Amino acid sequence: MAIDDGTIVLAGPGIDPTGATVSTAAVQALLAAAPDGGTVIVPGGAVLQLDATLQLDQRLALRGSGELRWTAGIANAPALRVMAPGSTVREVRLTNPDHLGSATGARNVAIDIRTSDVTVDGVRIVGFQNGVVNEPTGEFEGVIVTNCHIVDIVGAGGGRGSASRAGEDRGDGITIWGARALVSGNVVNALAGTDARIGIHAEGLSDYEVDPGQYPDAMFSINDNVVSGPFRRGIALEAVSHATVSGNTVTGSTWWGIAAIDTRSTGISNNTVRWTRAAEDDQGSAWGPSRGPIMVYRSAEATVLDGNVIEIRGVASAAIRLQDAAMPSGDTTTSVGSTDTVITDNVIRLAGGTCPNGVVLQRAVRPLVIGNRFSVTTPSGAAGGIVSYLSADLVIADNSLLGAGEASGYGIQHQGAGTVQVTGNRIEGFRIGMGITNASAGVTIVGNTVLACATGIDTYGSSGRSVVAANRLSVSGTPHINAQPATSYLTTRHMGTARPAGGGSGDLLVGDKLLWVNDRGTWRSLPLP
Repeated sequence: MAIDDGTIVLAGPGIDPTGATVSTAAVQALLAAAPDGGTVIVPGGAVLQLDATLQLDQRLALRGSGELRWTAGIANAPALRVMAPGSTVREVRLTNPDHLGSATGARNVAIDIRTSDVTVDGVRIVGFQNGVVNEPTGEFEGVIVTNCHIVDIVGAGGGRGSASRAGEDRGDGITIWGARALVSGNVVNALAGTDARIGIHAEGLSDYEVDPGQYPDAMFSINDNVVSGPFRRGIALEAVSHATVSGNTVTGSTWWGIAAIDTRSTGISNNTVRWTRAAEDDQGSAWGPSRGPIMVYRSAEATVLDGNVIEIRGVASAAIRLQDAAMPSGDTTTSVGSTDTVITDNVIRLAGGTCPNGVVLQRAVRPLVIGNRFSVTTPSGAAGGIVSYLSADLVIADNSLLGAGEASGYGIQHQGAGTVQVTGNRIEGFRIGMGITNASAGVTIVGNTVLACATGIDTYGSSGRSVVAANRLSVSGTPHINAQPATSYLTTRHMGTARPAGGGSGDLLVGDKLLWVNDRGTWRSLPLP
């Protein structure tokens, strides 16, 4: 039905506003008849029952507070497909009360966007397998998704206890395959008891880039959204560049709260991750994820993690993990992880959950871990506050690390040949405050405070030219064990009974009631009163 200003209202012959009978044919006919640039209204109070995809082939503004309800025809198809650039969908309610969808074949999607410069604002979407999807059939740009409620996304995974690999190709709240997009102010949740994939997902697919593409795989802003429920990943960036994820709140994820996967030049800042995963929440276990609030995965480059707050209420293997790609067995030299990652001013807070690691760095290149405040539960083995395995050119500075006691774990632990700088940290409640082992390129351990640990420093096998100086070590056992040749112990304490090894001319050591002086490479001692 058209009104005087050219606006079309979805009402009239063939359209049942009570939802008792199907209105698909008449609704699609009115959409097709609307002029390019026209407005189509879903009237308030109306419920329009539909059994096939509705398609917007021309530039339209679809709006109104009525409900579009699908009861058939979309198990492997979108409910609403947008084909014309410049179209908008506002305020409408789209529902899928019977959760029509499929684990295979084409995806069930509430709003399927196959063009550029589309705005979806203030829409309520209920019960679909996928909410809003900017499809990967072209490098579409300029999509805006704001202020929407995307409720009860239904995943396709096998759920708890399942060894199935299903569920990794559908089950998203919002997905952007493209570039230059904004996702802001939305509330997204997965249906309780389901196994959904990703709450908000931005991914670059180079095979579909337009030629040449002004912004291929680039320029995403995901901010001020609330994502909840059993998504495997709350917010994920994959193979994109120049993206920001800021001011979001995420809870209920079963793999990762926020993830950056093979990204470039991305910022993840001022988000809050409420980690609630239970031990039995092993959704997608066939993929073997290391589960935790924030993940930087594989070869991500230039990632900044800044000012995030992580509250541990469930079970996590680590709060922040930089995970490398799979390597052949026995390869302990190749760096294949993230490059130039900066981890600054984040807070990890324990609230009844378990988290044996604050930050884990696997084969990372030039990572900086600076100014964070971490609390971790009782770790074991090489676990602890900050743990680095085969990372290179590592700086760990000015962090506050609180463990659960002297029985086990490291405040800071690094293993590998790369250079390491550990300065200005406060470490309390671990078996070993700082363990820097097999660092053949040398270590710098200066100005740290270690309290309530069994051992202060362990430099086993760190053979490069090193400096260990000006550390405050208030520990129950030996302050420094496995001190190595080629290490300068300026202003530190040597507490062993043997003659010191290594060092440089002029070094002074105090221990066992002896003053040790390095005189041109030879250690000499004087008894102290």
